[in-house]
Amino acid sequence: MFIYTRLGQDCLRRTERLDEEKTALELMELEQGLCYIIRERKPFLAFALFEKEVSHRGLAGLCVTRQFPDRLKDAFSLGDARVIWLSHTPGSDHHNPTSIGTLATIISSFIERYERCTVIIDGLEYLVINNGFQQVLRFLEHVNEQVMQSKSTVLVPISPDAFSEKELALMERNVETVEQPAMSVALEKDLTSLIDQYR
Repeated sequence: MFIYTRLGQDCLRRTERLDEEKTALELMELEQGLCYIIRERKPFLAFALFEKEVSHRGLAGLCVTRQFPDRLKDAFSLGDARVIWLSHTPGSDHHNPTSIGTLATIISSFIERYERCTVIIDGLEYLVINNGFQQVLRFLEHVNEQVMQSKSTVLVPISPDAFSEKELALMERNVETVEQPAMSVALEKDLTSLIDQYR
């Protein structure tokens, strides 16, 4: 009986915490014409914000990701967003991570095509491995210049542990920075377990 009661209390607390996290996410509004670097170990908050923009607000969306697209679509409602997978494997909507110039052109063209859209660039660490930090920094600056001249928004989740303090300072110099709220940790764990089910 004690175990049942304890489990019931844990479930109730978890439900209340999830409600608080959803409320915090709903309160966060993205501004037009800005590039956001979102510091988080796993890109939960960035994808939740992207989902909010493309599925709930109906904005055009472009998702550049290192995560396998089918798993991502199982975890989030991405609507009609175009998903480009960063991969050395050839295929439809697969993009070689070493072709960073072409990737910049794709993103710029997408931003120019729509009056207002949302772009997420997930896998920046992977782009650095394949191209070097300086080239990726130039890529980010180019994308940031494009978005500043538009009504669009770009989200770039990064794991701060993957970069030095100097590299973080260079990347964050001309963009908005968002720290992952502590309360999204529970939802991040839920996302991780969901993705792990498909491995």
